[in-house]
Amino acid sequence: MLSAPLLQRLWDMSDTMLYPDAVTFAQHLINEKGCSPLPTSQVMGLWNIAKAANYGELLHFIRHQRDRNWPASKKDIKTFYTELDQWFGTLRNRLVKNEFRLLSQGLKPVAANKEVDEIMATLAREFIQHLVAENELLSAQRAEEQRSRRR
Repeated sequence: MLSAPLLQRLWDMSDTMLYPDAVTFAQHLINEKGCSPLPTSQVMGLWNIAKAANYGELLHFIRHQRDRNWPASKKDIKTFYTELDQWFGTLRNRLVKNEFRLLSQGLKPVAANKEVDEIMATLAREFIQHLVAENELLSAQRAEEQRSRRR
């Protein structure tokens, strides 16, 4: 279990780093990769698994979604999960390298991996929460643009 001071640091990171990163991530997919915002069913599925699962289970879900044989009409979903898996991999590498100075010192490898997974689960939930909000905002903007074009 993560300590209260560590949780506070993670929540601070959520506001200062993860929120802008989630906005950039979502906008990158839409503006640079040409993807549509995720459908509500995908967003809610991701959010529910992030709230309920440990990091290993969340990663399993993301990779399962990434590896599914999506029809061409849903290729954006595959792109999303591919990019999300890469983003979390990069974040975990930064965490393991102790770039954020969050890890306890002197832990044996098994305990250190457990701590990394607990921290990653918390960071993933925070990131996904921001990602869900940004996806909904982008979905609403796209719907408004489509309504405006029809007029």
